[in-house]
Amino acid sequence: MMKSKLLCTLLLGGLMSPLAAQSDKKSPAALKKAAYNVDKFVAEIFKRKKLPVPKVVDDPTFLRRSFLIGAGRIPTLKEASNFLEIDDPNKREMMTTYLLQSDGYRSHMQNYIMDLLRAKERFDNGQGSDASPYMRFITESIQNNMPWDEFAHKLVSAKGIAWEKGNGAVGYYIRDKGMPLDNMSLTMHIFTGERLECAQCHDSPTNKWERMDFYELAAFTNGQGEMNSRIWRETVNYVNDEDFRRSPLGNVMYWMRDNIHYNTLGGGGDGRIKLPSDYQYKDGDPGEWVGGKTHFAKKIRSSDRKNSGKSRDAFSDWLTKDNPNFDYVIVNRMWQRVMGSPITAPVDEYKVPEKSLSPGLVRYLMRLMVDLDYDLKAFQNVLLLTKTFQFSANPQAFEAGVPQAFNGRQVERMSAEQVWDSLVTLVAEGPDKLAKRKYSDHIYYKGKPVMVGEKTMAELSREVMALKTPQEYRAYAENLLDKFNSGSKSSGKGTEMMMMAQKSRPGPARGIARASELSSPAPSNHLLREYGQSDRQLVGNETREANMAQVLEVMNGHVEKMVVSNRGAAVYNALEAGTTDADKVRYIYYAILSRPPTDDEMNMLMRDVIDGSRDSYQNLVSALVATHEFIFVQ
Repeated sequence: MMKSKLLCTLLLGGLMSPLAAQSDKKSPAALKKAAYNVDKFVAEIFKRKKLPVPKVVDDPTFLRRSFLIGAGRIPTLKEASNFLEIDDPNKREMMTTYLLQSDGYRSHMQNYIMDLLRAKERFDNGQGSDASPYMRFITESIQNNMPWDEFAHKLVSAKGIAWEKGNGAVGYYIRDKGMPLDNMSLTMHIFTGERLECAQCHDSPTNKWERMDFYELAAFTNGQGEMNSRIWRETVNYVNDEDFRRSPLGNVMYWMRDNIHYNTLGGGGDGRIKLPSDYQYKDGDPGEWVGGKTHFAKKIRSSDRKNSGKSRDAFSDWLTKDNPNFDYVIVNRMWQRVMGSPITAPVDEYKVPEKSLSPGLVRYLMRLMVDLDYDLKAFQNVLLLTKTFQFSANPQAFEAGVPQAFNGRQVERMSAEQVWDSLVTLVAEGPDKLAKRKYSDHIYYKGKPVMVGEKTMAELSREVMALKTPQEYRAYAENLLDKFNSGSKSSGKGTEMMMMAQKSRPGPARGIARASELSSPAPSNHLLREYGQSDRQLVGNETREANMAQVLEVMNGHVEKMVVSNRGAAVYNALEAGTTDADKVRYIYYAILSRPPTDDEMNMLMRDVIDGSRDSYQNLVSALVATHEFIFVQ
């Protein structure tokens, strides 16, 4: 009966589409065979070290580990009891499929990618221009499981109006507007594992990159600029009024600059760049034009004369096609994400396979990534199906030189998002079904929707980009001001649509929601930030360091208010699920620690803590959420 219950939960609950319907190379059988091949390479490492292959962890450890890695949260009481209380040899494989087809996977992966790209709610242009088209592009790309090579190509080749449907990738360059050289360094860092920061100013003393190499790469993405901004500047100068900016019309025109022009990227790359005035090496002169040139993989170059403006496309092709750096870095990132440690450290540095402990494994994984068409969900599915993912750590292996990457997950504190989402799981019975973040294309002026049902930001942007003269621009702005002023007078259907627009306003979700649906990043005093959420200023800027603020959050902060003192919290469903005190204790353990209590724990609790009262169970919940076992990934 319990087996049937789990099958209904996993296969008939509407959370997954049958994997068998996918292509043969992504079928369950093919993914399982790939996992077996990975395990063979890892077993060979232990054979060379003359060590036994580690044992796999027990069901409770696997359950909790899988949920935290696959869905970014602990399992609910129902999910834990369904898994733990059946005896089925395929239940681990079934659970992996369930997790990867759940919205929890999208939510957790979204946090990861947004951290990697340093994506934020608003762009850092002083005015805090709305970055929602970029955020929406990332969210929908993960939701639709866009292949990693296609995703990277769209980012690096982006151009046009960000507000256009599906064109939010333009935000990748807008995020670093005014810093194109830094953006190039980050592109190489994120996607190829090459560090060029030093080479911006001088030949790098720590690696192979020279200053000329950097500028030859930067030439491909050089020539970035806002669309039709010249007409805007000419219009403002044409007005020539010191008080103009503070006037109603001036407010509208500067709003147009910050919300329309700022969210555009013109051209497709010049393919050439001027060397800086302080260039100090014999291979070039200050101010000299140099053409684009790559230095590894399938090399390409452009002319040092201005080309047709398509060099970003060429660079994106080079970056994502037949590029071993690109393949290796994403393989290493996904291995660390699932196994807890990278194959080679640091995770974002390219190394040839021969420098790893198992060159054969690295080459196999790189081929697998290509064969799976850069489908990160399918690739992670393979890793989650391996025995390697299920290993328990073997101290003897560490002593023999087997790195953490192949020897069971390192016990580490949850990420900030895992902490928050696990607390949300204790509060809400269906954490993945909570309200989702919404992104709208409505026009907002001074924080309020205007022209709802009449025009969208995409339509408005296209019209502004088509203006040819300062006179046209000013007349358009004057008309827009009239429209904005009359927007508050709408009634009937217009008022109803405006109320709907208010509800869909991009911004922090209200109430309880997954971390992916909240403000990105969270405010500085939020639990997420207290537990080390990235501020999205630098790549890899998150931390898992402990601090006193975290202790206070558990004692009398979010944890106390959200969970312990919340009589409606889902964790207390355990009191309804159990008919005896022992059952209720067991279900509370399922809900919080994803395991049953040991005999010693049960005996102690029944003797000294549980007296059948609500307060005694509340004390148990308070104690368990404060344990290291709750806060750590095992």
